Amino acid sequence: MAIPGSGLASQLTSPVAETTFGVVPAALASTTKFSAFKSETLGLKKVVVQGEGLFAGKLYAQAARRVVTGWGVDGAIPMDLPARGLQQWLYPMFGSYGQTPAALTEDASTGAYKAIHAPGSLQGNSFCIQKGVRTTDGTTEPVTYVGCKITEWELSCAKQQIAELQITIDARNELAGSMNSDPLNGSLPGLVSYVQPPAGGVFHFLEATVYTGGTPSTTGGVTTLASPVVAGNITQFSVKHTVPLDTERYFAAGQGFKSEQIENALRQISGQFTTEWLSAQTMYDAFAADTATALEYTFLGPAIGSGSDFSTLSILVPNIHLDAAPVETPGPGVITQVVPWTGLDDGTNNQIQATYWTLDSA
Repeated sequence: MAIPGSGLASQLTSPVAETTFGVVPAALASTTKFSAFKSETLGLKKVVVQGEGLFAGKLYAQAARRVVTGWGVDGAIPMDLPARGLQQWLYPMFGSYGQTPAALTEDASTGAYKAIHAPGSLQGNSFCIQKGVRTTDGTTEPVTYVGCKITEWELSCAKQQIAELQITIDARNELAGSMNSDPLNGSLPGLVSYVQPPAGGVFHFLEATVYTGGTPSTTGGVTTLASPVVAGNITQFSVKHTVPLDTERYFAAGQGFKSEQIENALRQISGQFTTEWLSAQTMYDAFAADTATALEYTFLGPAIGSGSDFSTLSILVPNIHLDAAPVETPGPGVITQVVPWTGLDDGTNNQIQATYWTLDSA
């Protein structure tokens, strides 16, 4: 079958860890990890300054006084929430580098693998990704991003829909075309040979349950939640994790490229869910009293391996406070509450945690 000259033939690697910030890792050329994605907005931004000056009789800005003083990259990648191939994204999403529970560990009785990711440092941890963009005349051109960090991610799921993961990235540079005299990367990386992501489906609304309450506790760096209850008649939910970074670290002698992005404000955990108004008034009471509770979003997919393990992703936030629980009657329909919440550090448990079961071994 002829390959179309359109986005249908585009490709995207999963993150490949950098050894040195901003330098294409040797492992990129041989990576076999690719991600299915819905779209992307990653692109090179250049800082252009136009000099002024009065020249007798000149009515337009002068080309000789236009200068480029720097480059940077940002953009977002929305994707269906994958049941496989998520591990490479979870590390930069949480900063869980070097955490023992975050490594995929096999359940020898089933052949399935489990990883648990908790927040950790992004300092000294950056990654590289490459997209292949198909031209209309039949070439897939490599576009590589170095010095990448995730500034924000959001997981959301709506009624009867596939869950979506949107990842926002800031990067040091984009390597494409004739490049832009990047002092750390002297040649354009070649197009990585595409490897089809493993079959494994996507997480979706039918597999989802929202839990609240229960008692969180942490042992060996892993937080568990005892005796939570189903939150109610939930029709949609989301969670967002934001890591403020100084993305403007441009210095003299830096040749126009930023140094490693460094965290410069408190991280934020937030989200919301929509629930029907029930007589127990659970959400309203928790909002009015500003009562802390735990929240867990769980996707329980099909059985994997040869035993009792299931394809699973759960996001646990042990301490949330509800910011609103409106009781409004907008019309004749069923009364619902849109409940935004904020996640906080309780000083004992992981502030946010992901538990992932997959057939991927790496």
